[in-house]
Amino acid sequence: MYLNCHSYFSLRYGTFSENDLLKLAASNKSKFVALTDINNTSACLNFLKQAKDYPVKPLVGIDFRNGVDQKYVVIAKDRDGFRQMNEHLSKHLHAKKNFDEKAPILANCYVIYPFKKVLKINKTEFRENEFIGVSVRDLNKLKFSEYRKLTSKLVVLQSVSFRSKKDFNAHRLLRAIDNNTLLSKLPVEEQADPEDKMLSEEKLIEAFNEFPEILSNTEALAENCNVEFTFSK
Repeated sequence: MYLNCHSYFSLRYGTFSENDLLKLAASNKSKFVALTDINNTSACLNFLKQAKDYPVKPLVGIDFRNGVDQKYVVIAKDRDGFRQMNEHLSKHLHAKKNFDEKAPILANCYVIYPFKKVLKINKTEFRENEFIGVSVRDLNKLKFSEYRKLTSKLVVLQSVSFRSKKDFNAHRLLRAIDNNTLLSKLPVEEQADPEDKMLSEEKLIEAFNEFPEILSNTEALAENCNVEFTFSK
């Protein structure tokens, strides 16, 4: 999330490292950036540790999915929230149980439902810590949706998975290996969007200029997240 652009980012599919994400965020003058790997938090502690070397506030979370089907993104408010989301993840992974459409009560976390998912499940009631994530690609649909009236529940959910075409090609190779298939036969739904790149501050502000409340909501969410650990040698 940027201080000015208020963008929420997700590092996915292993195409670049935590340090790369921090460098990218810093070069784009981002004050906040969130790391939300899919069903995994193994990179979070290293991400928090490395962030101390950058003028970027680190946020950590989990992108909860059943396969490629994204359910919701959870961001930890504090260390207790970090524990809560990991317990929720571990419970399902150990039992090999799918995640439900709606997240459980995670008091010390923020839960963000992607706009496309909200439309699909027709979710109309949200807890205090639950929000609707809107990407730049969602804006046109939002303008004609009833959800545009829920101004206090809208935040930016703009994924960053790639820096370049090279990253996207590496991602496709990894997905083909994971699916045990030829690259030429890799389904589109098994791939991320090649446009999941970090946008400039100017472009994000311009994109959300009709929805200033989305920007302010996102900044408020980021400001209220502080996951800190003491790292010793």
